[in-house]
Amino acid sequence: MMTVRDRKIILVSSAAVACFLLVVVLLLVKYANTIAKTGIEKALGKDFSIERIELKWGSVRVQNIVMKDKAGKEIVKVEGLVVKADFMGLIRQKYIFSSVLIERPYMYVEVDKRGGLASPVFPSMGTAADKQKKGTDRAVTPPAVFKKIVVVNGSVDYLDRKSPEVPVMTRVRDINMEIRDLSLPFSNDPTRYTLRASVPASGGTASVKSEGTVKLASSDMESAAQVRGLDITHFKHYYRRRGSVDIKRGLIDIDVRARVVSRKIHAPGRAVIRGLEFASGSGMGDRFMGMPINLVAAFLKKSGDQLPVDFVIAGDLDNPKFNIAENFVNRLSFGIAEKLGLSVKDIGESVFGVGAEGTKKIGEGIQGIGEGIKKIFK
Repeated sequence: MMTVRDRKIILVSSAAVACFLLVVVLLLVKYANTIAKTGIEKALGKDFSIERIELKWGSVRVQNIVMKDKAGKEIVKVEGLVVKADFMGLIRQKYIFSSVLIERPYMYVEVDKRGGLASPVFPSMGTAADKQKKGTDRAVTPPAVFKKIVVVNGSVDYLDRKSPEVPVMTRVRDINMEIRDLSLPFSNDPTRYTLRASVPASGGTASVKSEGTVKLASSDMESAAQVRGLDITHFKHYYRRRGSVDIKRGLIDIDVRARVVSRKIHAPGRAVIRGLEFASGSGMGDRFMGMPINLVAAFLKKSGDQLPVDFVIAGDLDNPKFNIAENFVNRLSFGIAEKLGLSVKDIGESVFGVGAEGTKKIGEGIQGIGEGIKKIFK
C-alpha cells in the first residue's frame, strides 16, 4: 500500500518533470524564434533598411522595412512584419513558421517594353557566379514551411510598358490575402490562397476576389476570380485600335475560372460590359473594340445597357508570343462580334484588320488551340 511519503515523492517527482519539460519547451520556442530573427536579417540583406527588429516572446517583429531604387524612390516597403516559428521544426530538421503577418506592404512593379522586370531590382543578387554559389548554399539549407501567411492592407503600383501602346499605371489597393502551406524550395504540395483587393480609377473603384490552389514547383493551378465594376476607360490603351471611338464611361464585370496544367492555361469566363458612354461627336464609322458603334449602341439599348460576353483564354505560358492581356482582349472582341451577329470574316477584318485569307488563318489557329486544350484537359 502506498504511504503518504510515497505519494509526496511521486508528486514532487511529477512536478519536477513537468517543470523540466516546460523549461525545455520555453527554450525551444525562444531558440526557434532566435533562428527566425537571424534568418530574417540574412534574407533581407543589404538591399533593405530596417528601422527596428525585435525578438519578443513567441515571435519576431520587424518594423519599417524599406528598399529604394538608385533615385531614392521607395519601391518596397513593409510597415510591420511578425514571424512566429514552430519549435517542432527544430526536431524535424526544417524551419516551420506557424504564422507570418505582413502589415501594410507596398511594392512598385515596372515591366519594360521587352516584358522584363525593370523594378524592383535587387543589387545583392550578384553575378552569375554568385547566383551559382547561392544555389549551392541553398541546396544544403534546411527547407522552410510557412503554415500561414497573412497580408493586411497591401498596395501595389504596376506600370506596364509592354502590352499597351502607351504605358499604363494600375494601382491595386486594400490587398488582403491569406496563404496556407507554402514551402521553400517550392514543392508540388498544394498551396491555398484567398485574395481580396480593390482597383481605384477615375470611373470608380473595382472589387477583386480570388481563391484557389497552386503547385508552385510546376506552376499548376486551379483558381476562380471575380471582378466587379472595373473602369474600362483606364485600360483603353490595351484595346484601342485605329479608328476606335473614345469612351467617356464604362464598367466591366468579370467571372473566370482558370486552370493551368504543364504551363498551358485554360480559363473560361464571362464578362459583362455595362454603362458604356461614347464621347460626343462620335460618328457612324467609329468603332468600339473593332465593332461599329451603331451596332454596339443598338444592342445595349435593347439589352438593358449590358453587353454579356462568354470567352475562353487559352494558350501556352512558355510561348513568348502568348500574352494573357492581348488574348483576353481578342477573345472579348470575338465574343462581342458574335453577339452583334457579325460573320467570322467580319470579325477577322474588324478586330484584326486582315482580309479573308488572314481570317482563315486566325480561325485555323484558334481551332488548333481549342483542340490542343481539349487533349490536355480530357
